[in-house]
Amino acid sequence: IFYKIALEINQDDLDIYYKLQEILDKKHQLSQEILELRRKIELNPNIKSYYNLAMALTRQQKWDEAVVAYRQAIEINPDLPWWFYYNVWEVFAREDKLSEILAFFQKFQKSNPDSCWSYLNIGEALTRLNKIEEAIPYYQSTCYQRTQKSYPELVSQPWNLEEVQGPNFIIIGVHKGGTTSLYSYLIQHPQIVPPIKKEMDFWSWKFNESINWYLAHFPAISKGKNFLTGEASPSYFDYPNAARRIFQFFPKIKLIILLRNPVDRTISQYYQWLRLNWENRSFEEAIQLDLERLTKAPEKVNYWMKELNYLARGVYVEFFKEWMSLFPREQFLILKSEDFYAYPEVTMGKVLKFLDLPEYQLSEYKNYNMGNYSPIDSSIRRSLNDYFQIHNQRLEKYLGMKFNWN
Repeated sequence: IFYKIALEINQDDLDIYYKLQEILDKKHQLSQEILELRRKIELNPNIKSYYNLAMALTRQQKWDEAVVAYRQAIEINPDLPWWFYYNVWEVFAREDKLSEILAFFQKFQKSNPDSCWSYLNIGEALTRLNKIEEAIPYYQSTCYQRTQKSYPELVSQPWNLEEVQGPNFIIIGVHKGGTTSLYSYLIQHPQIVPPIKKEMDFWSWKFNESINWYLAHFPAISKGKNFLTGEASPSYFDYPNAARRIFQFFPKIKLIILLRNPVDRTISQYYQWLRLNWENRSFEEAIQLDLERLTKAPEKVNYWMKELNYLARGVYVEFFKEWMSLFPREQFLILKSEDFYAYPEVTMGKVLKFLDLPEYQLSEYKNYNMGNYSPIDSSIRRSLNDYFQIHNQRLEKYLGMKFNWN
């Protein structure tokens, strides 16, 4: 609408014309995608097709239709970790359907009492309805069932919730730096008992949920048992007050962070947000706006501002200043993502040593959560390299480490 009005005012402006045409082309492509997905569902109705249809409908802001498609996907198999798909919950919340989907999961749980995912899905629905105290027992039940299956020796005695100590370690970042792969490798170690979620985002976005809500996600490990537990939420590293919040409750915790070339991290984040329907600008538009904001008056930049979505998150040195003003350096293990990708078994050895755990080799080091996208324009990459160069040098000086990203 904005571009149509602008074109009426400036009928000879080719830039506005081309931009309007680009938007109309995208809308047409999306409509064709929806038609194709509906045809696939007619031939073979399955979870993936319904889920993809709902995602496409949300991109067209057809929220009521998206709710129906998500609901159909869930009804095909309710016994899945639907709590993980936050876009599902956002659409249900937007259309005021959370109570309805909660009732559906509660009915399923009653007829399937051994389904740990149903407990977790109910907990998620209650949390999003701000019924925190009601949600906590469902998270605890999920944790009990999962631990009982994988570590029966920990639940051979009565489950004492007072023995829930919380995490021994946290992977704090960075976003799109390899945290999913690292966490997946770690929880395969026989002495690491995972919580019920990899990313809890408690110390960033969900701090209002109460510390008991957070602890309900972790197993009860008796003192003297040689097990560790921990989580991985990359939102923590660059979130205001996350470091102080963690320090207040767990001042001795071990902190692990993967640092990726900020140019590659920026590109990867953009394309992930595009897939999640959180971004509708072109890569060039999004990066150019960030560059303008950051370079206009660099001495006044607040790197913690979430409006600076992409580039600011790669100025790692600014965030380390906050974290290292609270935690001593020996509580950090700082890793280079590129080394981790190339030699995962070597990096894992460093992590296990840091956590005082015995070595443990995996049969396979699979890459998780990888994104695929076309190479970006070389001139844009040069602009990104130029911007990050001075900040990378500051980081190397501050940490006394070489990353050799430029």
